[in-house]
Amino acid sequence: MEGEEGSQQPQLVLANKLFLLRAPDVDDIEKVRLRDEVFVAVKADDMASLCESLAASSVLELDATQLDSMRKRIEEEIKKLVEK
Repeated sequence: MEGEEGSQQPQLVLANKLFLLRAPDVDDIEKVRLRDEVFVAVKADDMASLCESLAASSVLELDATQLDSMRKRIEEEIKKLVEK
């Protein structure tokens, strides 16, 4: 399955990882790896709202500094789009 990730859309890969994080039959060691991968994906694409949602459901730990950084980048991108 990991070999197939390159051909799948990133959103589907992320959704699958989130599903596995919530599955009770997934090993804790695997969940640690999945949590790290999900956080990297959320951070890379500035998904602040998803980060807050995952923290509220105890899937990820909320990193306030990182969340603020994501929000600032989103605001900057919105300003650029409005200026156009």
